[in-house]
Amino acid sequence: METFGRGCLYIIIGMVLLFIFAVFTRSYINIPFFIAIPLVILAFYIAKKKTDDKNK
Repeated sequence: METFGRGCLYIIIGMVLLFIFAVFTRSYINIPFFIAIPLVILAFYIAKKKTDDKNK
């Protein structure tokens, strides 16, 4: 459960950073699925790695 929460937190932080970047540049940011899906997988992989290191 901790890995899921941490992964979701990383995704939310990434979305907020993209939103702030879009506001500053006054533009629209469109991310295609073939880029977004690996980023989501990467966020959960990093969260799992961090949780496993914490449990050692």
